[in-house]
Amino acid sequence: MGREHTDTWFFFGDSITLGVNDTEQPGGFVSRLALLGAASGAYSLPPATFYNLGARRQTLSQIEARFEQEYTARLMPGIRSRLAFCTGTVDLAGGADPVRLSRDVLRLVARAREIAPTLFICPFPVKNETVSAAIATYGLLAEQACSSVNVPCINLYQQLQKDGFVSLLTDAVHPGPAGNALIARLLLDHPAIKTFLTVDD
Repeated sequence: MGREHTDTWFFFGDSITLGVNDTEQPGGFVSRLALLGAASGAYSLPPATFYNLGARRQTLSQIEARFEQEYTARLMPGIRSRLAFCTGTVDLAGGADPVRLSRDVLRLVARAREIAPTLFICPFPVKNETVSAAIATYGLLAEQACSSVNVPCINLYQQLQKDGFVSLLTDAVHPGPAGNALIARLLLDHPAIKTFLTVDD
């Protein structure tokens, strides 16, 4: 009430984005990132608003099919929006081709950037080595796809592997509290997220 604008971030993804196995912070790495950003002085909570729009077991195409409607349903006067996507794990665990999936990323972010500033976050390592290798390949291809349309892309795969992220998974796929905290810290340190979270009053 009485504000000229409300800075708002929309995070779309699957159950990893949703933070289903984070028993200490509902909302997983998204909620943790929101709190870290506020603590760093990037914005104030409130009025800044974060929507975690992760949905369990959803593929990239399912997220693509719903994101505009869910975004539009949350619009209000004075909103200043940013869109973030973290998707691909469900597809690759089901045997999807990383090359084809990266083309889907291109289509997704190209559409999203027409709506609001957009960021793509590549999916994280999992315990299954075959799936994890596909995630690594996909992440590199997604970086190229995003770069081709000037959408920032954050790929934490190698750093997470170095930091022992897989040992922080609770069920071979989903990180627990420590894993989500690690993701949030690494995201906050990334130049692309600093720009994405910065508000200009």
